[in-house]
Amino acid sequence: MTTHWQNMWSFKTANFRVCWDIAPDDDCDTSFDETGETAENVASGKWECFVSRVVVYLDGREMGVDYLCGSIYENPSEFRDHVGARGKYGSYFIDMVRQAIAEARTATMKLQTIKIRA
Repeated sequence: MTTHWQNMWSFKTANFRVCWDIAPDDDCDTSFDETGETAENVASGKWECFVSRVVVYLDGREMGVDYLCGSIYENPSEFRDHVGARGKYGSYFIDMVRQAIAEARTATMKLQTIKIRA
């Protein structure tokens, strides 16, 4: 997976940090593009095709992560607030945050069940 990430958003609590990062998507799928507009705008740089990841950290350690490839926006920051046509389809961003947090909760619970001898 891509290694050069640009942080777009983060949220901190007392123990956790949730981050949304993006990186260029080198395998952008525009096969749905019947008019050629999307492919043309991506090729010209007007629109960006990117991979998103949401990561939950506990003291700098990755505890949960979710990825989504193939997002195309003129401004990638719009991805965070995109809710779909008339709000019917939900938000990929919110779904990603929920998934990464759920994974982090599971990983954190496992840490609490590990017994260590003194």
